[in-house]
Amino acid sequence: MKKILILGGGGYVGTQLSKILLKKYKVINYDLFYFNWLIKNKKKLKNSNRLFLKKKNILDVEDIDLKNVDIVCDLVGIANDPSSDLNKSYSRIINCDARYKFAKLAKKNGVKRYIFNSTCSIYGFNKNKVFETSKANPLSCYAKSVYKAEKKIYSLKSKNFKVNVLRNATLYGFSDTMRFDLVINLFTYLLLHNKKITINGDGKQSRPFLSVIDVSRMYDYIIKHKPDSFIVNALSFSSDIRSLSKKLTKILKKPNTLIDFDSSKNDHRNYNVGSKNFRKFFKKFKFTSLEYDLKKLINQIKEKKLKPNTNTIRVSFYKKKFKTL
Repeated sequence: MKKILILGGGGYVGTQLSKILLKKYKVINYDLFYFNWLIKNKKKLKNSNRLFLKKKNILDVEDIDLKNVDIVCDLVGIANDPSSDLNKSYSRIINCDARYKFAKLAKKNGVKRYIFNSTCSIYGFNKNKVFETSKANPLSCYAKSVYKAEKKIYSLKSKNFKVNVLRNATLYGFSDTMRFDLVINLFTYLLLHNKKITINGDGKQSRPFLSVIDVSRMYDYIIKHKPDSFIVNALSFSSDIRSLSKKLTKILKKPNTLIDFDSSKNDHRNYNVGSKNFRKFFKKFKFTSLEYDLKKLINQIKEKKLKPNTNTIRVSFYKKKFKTL
């Protein structure tokens, strides 16, 4: 049975991914567990005897941490632009330097595959539709540091050390370690409670989107099918924010009068993303529908009484956390 190490596995994607991989593999969840759903609920998980929780900072990684590990899924990082901007020097260390060090140790210790969680935000501002070979144009500290890490880690690839890079779109959907600083999740919450959603600028800025369920399934797909090293834009669909908001109001049966625009806050990021590589490596992969994910998200918001707060808005969490660093 393969042993998979999920680096930063206690977060939004890692919690979902852990539950999927436990069906077939032993899973080491390597994290500081700032968000501790897995720790609190480990015994409730199916195949929990296969889950090993290692509470440790990525900066303190040692060779022994990677002993007998077959595959690393690297999800670690100070997520999103506003959170990274709170402490840029620390964010660069975690999002780039520490991840590169971890990848080098993984290769040194015989890990066979390293799956790296990158981001479509590396494209920053582009007038034309972008693909994997398009020029990157990272604008933020977050995008710049992740792109630098991506390049350095991908350079480590070899016959015996496969590197798979998923340039993830903006994620959405329910996870037990929830985030409401993601546009679809936040807009869904606000519309559900008949509150206005505010769009920065004119809403014509384009973004790619991907379900947290689907990105977790992509990791599982890679592990199962064992492809060669690659870089892939991982997205289900692209949309400008204005059109997306109208689609959400339609699905949730809410009036368009709940959509508001703030012309004083222009969003300079604009990237309409496609992929020329995806179907080469994910031939039979099927995406879940936006409607399906929204239905599940709405049910969980209601059932668990979820709301935006310090634990579900990352910039709020890190404002508090960085005071102790």
